[in-house]
Amino acid sequence: MNAVKKLAVVLSMGVLAVVASAATTEKAYVASYAGASDSPVPVKVVAPDIVALQGAEVILEFVVDKTGVPRGIAVASSNDSDLAEAAMEAVKQWRFTPLSKNGETIEAKVKLPFRTELPNLSRGRIAANY
Repeated sequence: MNAVKKLAVVLSMGVLAVVASAATTEKAYVASYAGASDSPVPVKVVAPDIVALQGAEVILEFVVDKTGVPRGIAVASSNDSDLAEAAMEAVKQWRFTPLSKNGETIEAKVKLPFRTELPNLSRGRIAANY
């Protein structure tokens, strides 16, 4: 359950915003796990290849196997089918350092939310005269 909570908290804070800069966001997300030992640690993250509407949300469920590969990826809930499909394709490419218990590598269930948000537009005009 700790793995589920950590992923949900990190992502809900906007660390993996679909409309944000993918390379920077991916690195920040992976870096946020430095030193974590209570959940599978992502070592390769791929952002969904889509621009979705603000408020789109998808929750994926899967198992990180003993080799660090996500398996059995399924949509737990979604309000945007295009984002759901893109998120599933992206997560297939993710890799993790698997969870260990008593020195033995184990599988771990993960619940992973994806939420879109608008970029910060407060510094410029967003409307124009025609």
